[in-house]
Amino acid sequence: MEEEREKMRQEIRDKYNIKKREEVQEMPQEEPNPLMRKKKTPEELAAEAEAEDEDEFTKLKNTIETQMNELKTQLESKCSLQ
Repeated sequence: MEEEREKMRQEIRDKYNIKKREEVQEMPQEEPNPLMRKKKTPEELAAEAEAEDEDEFTKLKNTIETQMNELKTQLESKCSLQ
């Protein structure tokens, strides 16, 4: 009798494209709770802030250098020494 019930259940699952409860329970794996993560020390926070500052400073420095090189090439092309 249980086999017949299971067969009917399986037919319904197939018809409506439903997964078995065991399959559904295995699939979702939640990430750890972000509120329970390890707190960062002030040193770690300072290091991250410094890294961000360096990144921003480096970007700014690179853009200024490229602009200066472009200006230099423009000026050299316009000025001709005889």
